[in-house]
Amino acid sequence: MEATAFLEESGRTRATRFREQLKRASADPTEDEAIHDLRVAIRRVLAWTAVREALLGPDMRLREARSSLKQLMTPLGKLRDAHVKRDWIRKIVPEGDEPSYLYAVQVASDVLRWESRVRKRLGERSTRRLRVPLPRGAGGLGGRLETAILAPGLLGRLEREVSKHREAALDPAHPEALHRMRLAFKKYRYAAETLLPLFPKATEETSMRLHAFQTLLGTIHDFDVILAEAHAFRRDILGVAAESALETAFRRLREENSRELREIAETAGGLSRVFGTEFVP
Repeated sequence: MEATAFLEESGRTRATRFREQLKRASADPTEDEAIHDLRVAIRRVLAWTAVREALLGPDMRLREARSSLKQLMTPLGKLRDAHVKRDWIRKIVPEGDEPSYLYAVQVASDVLRWESRVRKRLGERSTRRLRVPLPRGAGGLGGRLETAILAPGLLGRLEREVSKHREAALDPAHPEALHRMRLAFKKYRYAAETLLPLFPKATEETSMRLHAFQTLLGTIHDFDVILAEAHAFRRDILGVAAESALETAFRRLREENSRELREIAETAGGLSRVFGTEFVP
């Protein structure tokens, strides 16, 4: 299949899904699942634009749409983060621990604040009119290039970007390294998802494996964010020296998930099992 034909088809699917989820989230910004699904739809569009540019060259209309989508992602991301923190805290916060309870109150306040901002943003005319253009033509590299030839090279570059953070990300003293690895893997996973139909060896298990690893990285990152915020809140706002029960509980959860990450990615060879062999030319 020609690059232009394949990418127009996959782009149309993602653009339609984005419009559907934008309409759904606009109807009720307080619905956690709707916000999550809109963010996923936007990420898939952004991944598609990045793949198209890498394979066919730049397009200014797509760049403008990508900029608008990224701006929309900022308040959506803040709200989603607040939802995630709230839901984890509901499961974990022990009763009778005042620092933990007061931090939970702050998180609940953040949810309301970001819901208000998202509701306003989704109600704006510019947001409702947001479209993803599907330009025809091949850009700088020519219209006859086959994505099946170029795709493995693109995924290989994204894979190397993930792998370079592996050693540092396994050190709990450097949560920022795990965050960088998580972001790099997210780009890899969504690009792979875009190109999946081009690889005969790829199956539903491939998608599930990539999704599971991204979820693991995201869960550990969520714990890092909660631990850092709860610590700063207790120390700087409450002036309490002793670690809260909430921090102790999340530190334990962080370690449990980190053990799973080490089992998977302790060696470069272990991490290669996450990427698999389906995308090797």
